[in-house]
Amino acid sequence: MAPPTVRPKLRPAAAKLPLTATVLSLALLLLPLGFVATHRAFSGGVAVSTSATGDERHREERVLLAGNKDDGNADAAAAAEHAAAVDRHCAGTLHREVCASTLASIPNLARKPLRDVISDVVARAAAAVRASSSNCSSYLRRPRGLRVRDRLALSDCLELFGRTLGQLGTAADELSAGNRTAEESIAGVQTVLSAALTNQYTCLEGFAGPSASEDGRVRPYIQGRIYHVAHLVSNSLAMLRRLPQRRRRRGREALEGYGRVRRGFPSWVSAGDRRRLLEPSAGAADLVVAKDGSGNFTTVGEAVAAAPNNSDSRFVIYIKAGGYFENVEVGPEKTNLMFVGDGMWKTVIKASRNVVDNSTTYRSATLAIEEDDASEREQRSRTGEVDHRDPF
Repeated sequence: MAPPTVRPKLRPAAAKLPLTATVLSLALLLLPLGFVATHRAFSGGVAVSTSATGDERHREERVLLAGNKDDGNADAAAAAEHAAAVDRHCAGTLHREVCASTLASIPNLARKPLRDVISDVVARAAAAVRASSSNCSSYLRRPRGLRVRDRLALSDCLELFGRTLGQLGTAADELSAGNRTAEESIAGVQTVLSAALTNQYTCLEGFAGPSASEDGRVRPYIQGRIYHVAHLVSNSLAMLRRLPQRRRRRGREALEGYGRVRRGFPSWVSAGDRRRLLEPSAGAADLVVAKDGSGNFTTVGEAVAAAPNNSDSRFVIYIKAGGYFENVEVGPEKTNLMFVGDGMWKTVIKASRNVVDNSTTYRSATLAIEEDDASEREQRSRTGEVDHRDPF
């Protein structure tokens, strides 16, 4: 009989298994705990980072809001300053609404000197004159339906607008020029702006006929632009009064506003002109006008046409005693021209252009001198209003 097989005892190996399993089980149990801890640490870091980012964003938003608030305050302060400047400059003007609307669009108004502000208004007036000129020209290009008075008045207006632009340009130059004292330049600006203002109303008066039924028909369509020019110029003159004015010197004035008398003449008459005015008329004359034909010409108009243009020296026209029935126009190119007559009631220029004969106000002047420097001595100009009335 075979001996029984003895199997080895497996207890020790079996005894090790539970330890390994235990270690493995612990490892598996600790793994989720480590994951949870890691997740919490990671999540905590993200939370901290997110919180920090949110704080920065809120901080930036607060800075932006503060910046916008400062900008808004600055804009409000600038607007208030501009409005105060408008009120200050428009005080005393006759056309305040036009003044306020004009100055509202001028940048840095509160910081501009008054001279510069007036220059800006003068520039706006010049632009308005060009617009009026274009408007009037458009009607002349469509002559059908225009009355004779409309055509005459529109032609006068265009000529007056051209002169107005020249006067406004002179005013702008005087306001910015440094070659004369402030007081002298202001006096010159007042003169040319006053002439520019008069031109606008002279233009409109040309449309008036002998009766309402004979008035021009175009005036209602152009007068708005022309009034706007007049209002701008008027406001410029009002603002100009706040600049330093020329002080009036003591002494008797020949005519108020024309200066003192010196040696029997206004002080602005030069020594050379005083000499010429005191000399015998014929001896000092460059041209002589006589109705009897004893001079160079028989009419004043012919002598004016023969005088040199843009003369730098005084040119004297002696007009002998007599009545000269003519309308004389001295253009701006006839500079330094002097008329000398034989005395009041002796040398007389007279004419009778009037509205009945389809003459406009602008063309009715007996003697129209369109230059800056014109002197006359002892000459009387008489204008008849209509043919059947006595002249005055």
